[in-house]
Amino acid sequence: MLLVFYTSVYSSQEGVFYERVVKIAKNSIGLSYVPAVNGKNFTSDCIGFVRYVYYSAGIDISQVYGNGRGGVSSFYDGIEKRGWVYNEFPPNIGDLIFFDNTYDANRNRKWDDDLTHIGIVSGFGKHGTIFYIHYASGKVKEDRINLNYPNTHAFRQKDGKLYVINSHLRINRGEGYSKKEYLSSSFFRCFGRIPVRVKNE
Repeated sequence: MLLVFYTSVYSSQEGVFYERVVKIAKNSIGLSYVPAVNGKNFTSDCIGFVRYVYYSAGIDISQVYGNGRGGVSSFYDGIEKRGWVYNEFPPNIGDLIFFDNTYDANRNRKWDDDLTHIGIVSGFGKHGTIFYIHYASGKVKEDRINLNYPNTHAFRQKDGKLYVINSHLRINRGEGYSKKEYLSSSFFRCFGRIPVRVKNE
């Protein structure tokens, strides 16, 4: 199946495509590297993982790269210019989630680094929690973000167990910020969605 970018309204084939994206992403959880696909290699980092998943599902997102200092920012620039980023809630499964300030990209010890991380929305949980799959800390894993309760890491349930709604996304290296500022919600920038359709040959 050949998929191409579709620049007007969303097509009926998108649901099938994005289900495949999420399936591939979930099957990758636990991997310590991003595998090659038919001889095509991908970097073992967050953008390499997203490229791998989308490429495996049928499209090469590098085709829409714009200008940027790295893969995440170049990809964001390309889809932002096409109007494919949004902040409405909730997102759809398989959509992209962008973050700022997840590490000190310019090494100036300040939180002023835009577009440092990316993941794939994989599902939803309690209290409006969003699950996302990404490559971080040397492996593919699924984490959580909750924009309704941005300052909360977890809720205590009736059985006494904690239900995490915001995973920690940045390592605290003694920078002087409060614990809540290292949660996924603190770094959220926006969502993104690439409209696609099946090309008939």
